[in-house]
Amino acid sequence: MGSIKKGSVFTLVGLYLLTIPFFNALNVTSYDNSQILGHFGASTTVFTYSTYIPFFAMLGFLPLGLKIGKQIPMRTMILSVSFLSIICNTASLYATTIEWFTVWRALLAILSIIGIFATISPIILKYNPTFNMPILYGIVQFILQGSKQLYQYFGTEMTSIHNWTFGIYFLNINFLVAILLAWIFYRKDVAPMKGVFQFDWRGWLIILLFLMVILFLCAEGQTRNWLTDPRVAAATAILLVIIGVYLLHVRFTDNPIINTDVYRYRNVVLGSLLFFYTGMMNGTGSVVTGFMTNILGFDSIYVARTHLAILIGLFIAIPLSTYLLFKRIYLATLWITGFACYGMYHTLLYFRFYPEIDTSDFFGPFIFKGLAIGFLYPAASLYISENVPKPLGDSRMMSGVISRAVFASLLGGAILGTFISNMNVQHKTGLSQQLTELNPMAKAQLDKNKKYYMLNGLSAWEAQKKAEKSLSNQTSQSAMMLAYKDIYLVMAALCFFPILVLLLFRLGRRPIGRVDVEPIPF
Repeated sequence: MGSIKKGSVFTLVGLYLLTIPFFNALNVTSYDNSQILGHFGASTTVFTYSTYIPFFAMLGFLPLGLKIGKQIPMRTMILSVSFLSIICNTASLYATTIEWFTVWRALLAILSIIGIFATISPIILKYNPTFNMPILYGIVQFILQGSKQLYQYFGTEMTSIHNWTFGIYFLNINFLVAILLAWIFYRKDVAPMKGVFQFDWRGWLIILLFLMVILFLCAEGQTRNWLTDPRVAAATAILLVIIGVYLLHVRFTDNPIINTDVYRYRNVVLGSLLFFYTGMMNGTGSVVTGFMTNILGFDSIYVARTHLAILIGLFIAIPLSTYLLFKRIYLATLWITGFACYGMYHTLLYFRFYPEIDTSDFFGPFIFKGLAIGFLYPAASLYISENVPKPLGDSRMMSGVISRAVFASLLGGAILGTFISNMNVQHKTGLSQQLTELNPMAKAQLDKNKKYYMLNGLSAWEAQKKAEKSLSNQTSQSAMMLAYKDIYLVMAALCFFPILVLLLFRLGRRPIGRVDVEPIPF
């Protein structure tokens, strides 16, 4: 690292800054869903599809976007993508229906994939010989995870000034800055990774069908009560058929998008499992957001500000884990530390699911969450890439993305919502059965509520009904908190379980091996 000149460091920083808007094209409006829903007046199901489709469009276009990106000169590509992103982003402001809004957001998500490739590639090509790979991975994860929290916060703050459209304007300013930086740092308009264009079109179409079925399950699985609904059961069967068709397709294709040969490498199999595990643990953040907004009544600004505590953990853990990986520390040390931090995060929140909790009470748990991400994500990304040859680099990357993003975060989040709903019903039923005349506490609360409403001028009958409804609402809130506590207690146990496995089977007691990256280090 000492061989990098000052001007070279300036160029490196500028190239990394170029990546930030494309990493966060969808993050800037993360807390504005209620305003967007109210603006278009769409049904909950339609809006759920509108939320999921851009993410699935991004994942679906990822393989083709990487191939296209290699064929286009980098300066032309980054300028074109930035300009088109401004057009799509602005067009979403003038969309008259939720359908057109979703179309423009999906196009923006697709463009962001090309933008990520355009901005990451020169960093890899220019600095890969100089940087140790853990440093490169650490910097990318630091930018990716840290900027996500900042963009969500700034988007929410700007929304509070006016409305959700301010987040769109803020993103446009970022793309204009990207155009300016591209003119400064992309001196030569060349495509150094260009080659003969070969793409597995048939395999891509099969993957798109796979993602469409997952999209249906994520959007409607919970409302249809999963496998009890014939359409969901049929979709699940179709999903298995699609997987079988793709495995058959791989046998007769020279360069498939996901080559099953990549799973001959033990670290890819275990790394994909690790990606799924970390995505599942990180996905419980939606439970906390729901608790803060739906039960505690925090507005989006308080939620976004509170989540900034994650940055403290990231600022500590990612530089530290990057340095330790660079110094050849054992992988097990980082994994155990990361899982322990995730376990502490879930354990602390388990004891914080109660009424009248303050925003400051979330500060400590979120720091532990940031620490967990910082210790696990760079190490997991390096481990799954270890010793994988470049021809299988795309397969390795797609395996990790599908494990973490599709199965853990998207589909896993939908299944988690169902578990919470089912446990909420069970707890509510149990609590409701205790609201009888034989329960002195329930009877005292009911009498207290009834007297309050009678003092406000209601008749005895009306006061009785109001008091019963008030008590029922309190029961619903208590039942939801008990459901949240159950989830976090289970997740805490699941977080500490890998530590026992690592210690008992003496896994990961070695430093990271050789890593070659093509084309994106995540």
